[in-house]
Amino acid sequence: MTRLGARHCARCARARCLCALVPDPPLQHPTEVVVLQHPLEVHEVKGTARLLQLGLRGCQLHVGEEFSPLPNPEGRIEALLYPGEGATALPAGTPPERLRLYVLDGTWRKSRLLLHRNPWLQALPRWPLNAPPPSRYRVRKAQAAHQLSTLEAVAYALPAPAPVEPLLAILDGLVADLGAAAAARRQAPIKSA
Repeated sequence: MTRLGARHCARCARARCLCALVPDPPLQHPTEVVVLQHPLEVHEVKGTARLLQLGLRGCQLHVGEEFSPLPNPEGRIEALLYPGEGATALPAGTPPERLRLYVLDGTWRKSRLLLHRNPWLQALPRWPLNAPPPSRYRVRKAQAAHQLSTLEAVAYALPAPAPVEPLLAILDGLVADLGAAAAARRQAPIKSA
């Protein structure tokens, strides 16, 4: 485990290092994934964006509230993974190496804020998840069945051949770790003053 200060791993940015969950080498996929993360999510213990970045080679993670569009010299087809009116599936047969997928990381409220503050994102075609399976992310309550963690959403959104299970194994390990930590806190004796 690499250390960031005395409390967090420098690589996975977690108090309890989860680097062993990340495939080595990271998974490869030809689709370019760009995660735009709200600053309040950076140290969120339940967050999955950093683990996604470590587990998927070439996945970019940018933190902020306002972003500029990334240069696109290869002329990739850009889309925003986000539900809503006008969201449509990419045309059948679109080569995955021609895609750049933007993903917003934050609560629904924070992701709407990111969308509002970045009009260029609003102009991108929206790419929905078509009937994803129920979330395996049992540590956060979702308001609707289609609401997934960032890692899950990307795993299900990547076009074939997508490395879905290895990415979801990272999530399963995170959920197990958070469950074990919560159980340990419940069993810890209460200190008297």
